Amino acid sequence: MLKSILMVWVLAHNLALTQEAYEDYLGYRSVDAGVMSAELAAAIDRPELADRRFVTMMPRSGPQVGLRLVEGDTSGYVPMKRVGWSAIELLVQDPEQLESELPGSAFRHLQGPDFLTEQKNILAMQVTGPNQELFYLTHMIDPSKSFLRPQPSPEPVGQTFIMVMGSPDLEASLAFWRRYFDNGIVGPIPYRIGVLSDAYDLPGETLHPLALVSMSDGYGIEIDQYPDEATAVPAPEDERGGVILVSLSVDPEGLKAPLPWRLPYTNAAGAVEGGVMILPSGAPIEIALTNAMLPAPAP
Repeated sequence: MLKSILMVWVLAHNLALTQEAYEDYLGYRSVDAGVMSAELAAAIDRPELADRRFVTMMPRSGPQVGLRLVEGDTSGYVPMKRVGWSAIELLVQDPEQLESELPGSAFRHLQGPDFLTEQKNILAMQVTGPNQELFYLTHMIDPSKSFLRPQPSPEPVGQTFIMVMGSPDLEASLAFWRRYFDNGIVGPIPYRIGVLSDAYDLPGETLHPLALVSMSDGYGIEIDQYPDEATAVPAPEDERGGVILVSLSVDPEGLKAPLPWRLPYTNAAGAVEGGVMILPSGAPIEIALTNAMLPAPAP
């Protein structure tokens, strides 16, 4: 069973400037630094990222989900123009206040804040960061009325609680999650996704099939059906950027079938503790089996 989101890996063309932008606008702090291994870079079809530096950032308090900034070229990246991981949804306290703080920051306003449903329980704004990485900044007025019930954060900008993924075949993506994981799924349902329609010059009223996979700790994965013209993963070198990998924790007792590892992580005894898999969309995920967690960044 999928439990939590642990880490979101984001490509940054200027590591120092991106770190500063996340500190200034998101209020995040740096918790560790290192380099990407050649084995991991190859497993996610990004061999050019071997030995590239990274910095991991997290909210100053509250639930800790990392944003790991990896040094790389993102000059031609455009959000939502390729399938795979497309947006990072952060739990925030006041999207309207965050909108007022956009001028002078390295973040750019796209849409919102708007209520996402007629119940007016979820208020969200969409922005891009300094590398064109896409963020949904979301406030849940009453989490008890939501399919997902993430732990609230005391910070103005809290943790990632949903990862958004574009799929060329939504049913194939859902079949993958159903085959391996015993998690709740809502959808597909028709839904207006303004930033997706804008990316493909579609009318704002266009309805896109959308599904949501829940995790036991209140997190989730949103899967959107993308138009046929979306670029496949891995994208051409001049279009790469945004989120390149998502790390998740998994309770092995909830697994329904052996996982299809591309790169398994094994301990000294040869037991698998996790590893890297490729989803039907082409997006890579890194799995840490509970009781064998990935190393946590130092506080």
